[in-house]
Amino acid sequence: MPHALLARTFDRWAADGRGAEMESEHGDVARQVIAGMGIRAGDQILDLGCGNGWATRLLAKAAAGTQALGVDISPAMIAEAERLHSNTIRARYAVSAFEKLELPDARFQRVFSLEALYYAPDLPAALAEIRRVMRPGATLDIVIEYYVENEGTAFWPEKTGVPMVRLTESAWREELERSGFAEVASKRVIDSRGLGDPAHFRPSACYPDWRTWSDVHSAGFLWLHAVLPR
Repeated sequence: MPHALLARTFDRWAADGRGAEMESEHGDVARQVIAGMGIRAGDQILDLGCGNGWATRLLAKAAAGTQALGVDISPAMIAEAERLHSNTIRARYAVSAFEKLELPDARFQRVFSLEALYYAPDLPAALAEIRRVMRPGATLDIVIEYYVENEGTAFWPEKTGVPMVRLTESAWREELERSGFAEVASKRVIDSRGLGDPAHFRPSACYPDWRTWSDVHSAGFLWLHAVLPR
């Protein structure tokens, strides 16, 4: 049932144009993180919770010969990703739950996830599945705005109508370590574009007023980095 609820919710968001909103709201931070991932030519990259595929396409263009696969629980989001796809880049998309990826073992050198992993109904199972599809020495980069220290996001589950995993920064690191990852580190990433002009602020479900937007922006995104031991 949780997966069905997520699929219905994100299908509705796709119809409402939320995929494009995500790119507008989070594109700067995504680019900062991708630039810092050290992606190498020919890397195979998995984008977990890809939405309409905008970050998948950024990943696929990060270095020569890279290939990126975006997965999402929402068929409508994946359909939108396919519609927006360019044949000039090596990106593909598939419908999948995080806890059961229909992918071969040890496939990817990089796994990236932006604003998605906290939706996993079973986080330990999702992390175990992520480990399974990573090659030894591969890196995992998770970027989230919904965490305990970012107090302005606490109301999001009530607003969105879907359950979400809310952990502290240290608890996220501990969860990754329990799941067998090494070299676990975390840092905050602030959108380099700044708050913008209050006169041009447009309320949204997650940022209903300027005060909330300001608080959430100031807290920053949490970037978690980990390595699968060789």
